[in-house]
Amino acid sequence: MSWPYQFISLSEDEKLHRRELLDLRGYYAQWSIIVVIVAIRIFRFTTRSTAKRDARVSAKTRHYLVCGLWLSWLLGLSIWNSGDDYLHLTKALGQVGLSQLPLQVLMSPAYISQPAASSVLSVLTGISQPALTPYHRLFGRAVVSLLVAHAAMYTLFFVQSSHPEFGTLLFKRVQDLDVQCGLVAILLAVLLILFVRPASQKGLQAWLVQGTIQERRKMFYFVHVSLVVLLL
Repeated sequence: MSWPYQFISLSEDEKLHRRELLDLRGYYAQWSIIVVIVAIRIFRFTTRSTAKRDARVSAKTRHYLVCGLWLSWLLGLSIWNSGDDYLHLTKALGQVGLSQLPLQVLMSPAYISQPAASSVLSVLTGISQPALTPYHRLFGRAVVSLLVAHAAMYTLFFVQSSHPEFGTLLFKRVQDLDVQCGLVAILLAVLLILFVRPASQKGLQAWLVQGTIQERRKMFYFVHVSLVVLLL
């Protein structure tokens, strides 16, 4: 099956319509977060099950299943109404990915010294922070995957588009501020993935920071939050 997306020239009215659809995707993606939070709260309020779930295997499977379903929903939103417009899909991946950053912030622990301290989402849903943290990590990887796909598809578009002065559009666009900011943002997003386990004995943060678990945890949160602020 051939690749269905093409580089399409649009009129100003068509570009405006595309912009409206992109904004609508962002709204849908963010409103869906609210719907899920309300649904979880209602479910926990009406359910009084005390059955203990076995463990690590089932918990890990549940984490990946939930995050996989959410990523599928986000990809579906990105593809929705994009037709065969390559740039529409490219922009949609970025729009939908960025729309999930508030959710990541809501899932973040409140205090750097207490990783089990309740986040805003923990308070809203009644789910303990230790139970939310694995979702925070996996959802973060899903968001970064969407943003990296957005950047990769834009790069391919620039490479394959000619420019009368620079040969390819890529050489021209990398000199523009918006593209430079985008590249920095993608780098920051990838760095966020590297700083995912504050108490880990392995990884980049362990190499950069020597000391107690508490010291590494504080450094992790400082770097992690700083990268998030820069990304926003």
